[in-house]
Amino acid sequence: MLTLAQIKSEFKPNTPIFLSDLENTNKTSGDALRKSLSRMAKTGEIRRFQKGIYYIPEKTIFGESSLNPADVIRRKYLSDDKNQYGVLTGLALLNKWGLTTQVPNVIEISTNNETNRKRQVYIGDQAVILRCSRTPITNENATLIEFLEALSSINFNNNEQLNYLRTYLKSQSFSRTLLDQVLIAYPKRIYQELVESGMIDDFA
Repeated sequence: MLTLAQIKSEFKPNTPIFLSDLENTNKTSGDALRKSLSRMAKTGEIRRFQKGIYYIPEKTIFGESSLNPADVIRRKYLSDDKNQYGVLTGLALLNKWGLTTQVPNVIEISTNNETNRKRQVYIGDQAVILRCSRTPITNENATLIEFLEALSSINFNNNEQLNYLRTYLKSQSFSRTLLDQVLIAYPKRIYQELVESGMIDDFA
């Protein structure tokens, strides 16, 4: 049976605890894990964020802490701090890079942890559109994939956005070999834009 002590040894307070992770790291059956988590949630030892997601609360001067949906989204679909397996796309990425001031109501993510071409889920009250990654995302290629996703999302007639990406690319050291491995998964217009803009020459 899973105990609170075991959970505390693996997870810090206010960090997402996914049932799927516990199933992968414990010899206990899925049903037994669910019963243990349900029991601890009823006694208040842990809190249930939503189906399959729990956390250890902390006492603060403002009362009991709650889990931040952004932390759940990051951990589940983007990165576990050791491995990168997803990137933001669309308006969320452009906003992150300062290429738009528009704050999206829906966050779009391309991730290895999704098998559907496109699916919308809710993490807390936050709507998230998930897409199966065009090509497997790794620590090595994640930054390049972010760049290509940004290039895919901008208005090609917007010189300010293009110039920003051109300047950013010059600050990186992306290899042409890595580009060739990733670019095959993108529409031909992305390669054409790299060529026509001259950015293709900035890959070593």
